[in-house]
Amino acid sequence: MEQKTPKKDNKPIKKVGRKRINIDLEQVENLASRGLGTTQIARALGVSWDTIDRNRKRSADFEDALKRGQAKGLAQVTNSLFTSANDGNVTAQIFYLKNQDPKTWKDRQETVHATINLNEVISGAKERIVDNMAINPKIINEKPLDIASQRREQFPKKELNKKKGG
Repeated sequence: MEQKTPKKDNKPIKKVGRKRINIDLEQVENLASRGLGTTQIARALGVSWDTIDRNRKRSADFEDALKRGQAKGLAQVTNSLFTSANDGNVTAQIFYLKNQDPKTWKDRQETVHATINLNEVISGAKERIVDNMAINPKIINEKPLDIASQRREQFPKKELNKKKGG
């Protein structure tokens, strides 16, 4: 491609589009360290969010400045919290412990929601009862039954003899 040469009156050719907005990376880092998001940083710098987004995509240094600022802010607050907890602030101690060791220091009780199929429960109980009865049969009446004596009382001898003989 050929380079464009200036016009006959020696004026440079103007570029098409808007002028690039240079954003101070130290200022971005400082704002990010205070916990501001990209939209809030854009407002503080007087630019649109799209400008911030374009700079993030265009420059790795811009993205690094944002991340460094966020890390610095987090470190400052963490140190303050740790100092406050060590100085006897009970609320800070509780907050620190809940976030550093959530398995041990938590307020919420976890509830497990289980679905129970009653048919399975009842059939399982029946099987256990049947298995238990097969192993340990339960004796209801300890007296042995005398079936022969019960039959004699039901049928008198005379009637039995008559039926046999007749």
